Amino acid sequence: MIVSVIMPLFNAQAYLPDALDCVIKQTYEEFELICINDCSSDDTEKILRRFQEKDSRIRILTNERRLGAGLSRNKGIEASKGKHIIFLDGDDIFDEQLLEKACAAMEKYNADITLFEAAYHVPSEKIYMKRYTQRSEEFKEKYCNTPFSFGDFTPEEFPGWSDCPWDKMFSRDFIMDNHLEFQDLPSSNDVYFSQMAMLCAKRAIWLNDSRVLVYAREHTGASRISAHRDPMCAYMALEKLVLELQKRNMLSKAAAFAYYTVKSKLFYLLKIERQEEQKKNFYKFLHDEGIEKLISYGGEYYANVDRYDRYLLEGLRDYPYERGWFQFPDSYFQCCLIHNGDNVCSFISEKLSQNKRLVLWGAGTNGSILLNYLKEHFIQITGVVDRDESKQGTFVHGYEIAKPDYYYESADYILFTSEQIYQETSLNRSDIGAVMVNIWDLLAEGGAVL
Repeated sequence: MIVSVIMPLFNAQAYLPDALDCVIKQTYEEFELICINDCSSDDTEKILRRFQEKDSRIRILTNERRLGAGLSRNKGIEASKGKHIIFLDGDDIFDEQLLEKACAAMEKYNADITLFEAAYHVPSEKIYMKRYTQRSEEFKEKYCNTPFSFGDFTPEEFPGWSDCPWDKMFSRDFIMDNHLEFQDLPSSNDVYFSQMAMLCAKRAIWLNDSRVLVYAREHTGASRISAHRDPMCAYMALEKLVLELQKRNMLSKAAAFAYYTVKSKLFYLLKIERQEEQKKNFYKFLHDEGIEKLISYGGEYYANVDRYDRYLLEGLRDYPYERGWFQFPDSYFQCCLIHNGDNVCSFISEKLSQNKRLVLWGAGTNGSILLNYLKEHFIQITGVVDRDESKQGTFVHGYEIAKPDYYYESADYILFTSEQIYQETSLNRSDIGAVMVNIWDLLAEGGAVL
């Protein structure tokens, strides 16, 4: 059974011999290595010919004009003969068992996609140091033991799969049947392909192996086939993702996942952009038309998107650059508190002034953030409860965490920072006499104060 290794190359002479050597030394020997030389002006072609003379499994495709990484990979797909396909770059290093382990998982689980551990931005001096990644038992149970698809999870549970094509192995039939192609973009040409693949896959599996199998090199040279990053290219990839889901009638099920991805990537792009002028121009585009276009593509299914994802996304449209909406903390809850926490403070202060007893349910991340926020505003509530027995009796921001039933009769208001727990408690607990308050309602734009 042949595996097709597709490697687009542009001026890759610096690291190409090492990359080719890593493929040739794979323990799984039934492969074809398709190298697409994209009009390199260095010795890339000579190096390929030298290796090909020693190993007939190497096939060389030469572009007559520059195509870029995306179209070069598409060319490799068309030329491939393998049952499975993997995309590798000519400046990275690969574990000698990469093909063996990934191919075995593809066969065992009849998978559309197999994902595996990869190390990103590895300095050249550390590129050969073996690494391992320890995953929790919960992670293994969810993603390593049984094939899955995006419909098995919420958007938050569905892992943040990378946009890189080289940390995955694909079934060739899966790629062809779903008409998956890389975009013709100077950068981010793999975003649509990778994200769409994960949403189309009916049987994905994460390889249950702690070894890092791909080491992606960190460098500043132009040896990668696409070296110039432009946030507008990423936007075009996200736009194509939503439009293609619309075209394929997949938005009814995939809207929440697609817009979760859109929101996360746009905020990330704004966060990492170092050129202030380019950041302002990109934000202006999003503010003036980009966000509204993305929302319109969702049609009626945009309402299926998590409202906090919509809240954050629409903030890019509603607020000017000077508002700094894109400079959100890692916690979305904290972001919402920063921008709209006055509603929360007003509500709590008003009730406390009426000698009401307010209790916070939940001492997790959001609960701790809220308590710290209240502390900064010199507001002290009555107490904190949590259903997690391991937390009961411990302290968070000076409050001893109690069992929920400790306050059932004495509390006037119970505050929730988790909408899921709020809904579960509202539906399943008839013994709570206190008014249950969803903090997220207070954070919503124009949220009514109870």
